[in-house]
Amino acid sequence: METNDGVATLKPWETVDFPHFVGVRHRGGEWSTIILKPSGQEIDVASLGGRRVVLHGNGIEFLDPLPSAGAQPVPLKPKTPETV
Repeated sequence: METNDGVATLKPWETVDFPHFVGVRHRGGEWSTIILKPSGQEIDVASLGGRRVVLHGNGIEFLDPLPSAGAQPVPLKPKTPETV
């Protein structure tokens, strides 16, 4: 938490309650922490090195990062010499 002349800058955090865990994120932003129920074990998902986290009623999904803007798509059906 940053301070400016002795006054703390507060961020609007929100919690979302799921059946097996609670997700914590900056309002409208990415998830920062997951708290498992009933143990209270915390998972810091903000430091996953760019991996995306999707939370829903069925569980937690850890996805690979989105490709960079300069990435080229890989065709699912490569062209054969006959079709070129």
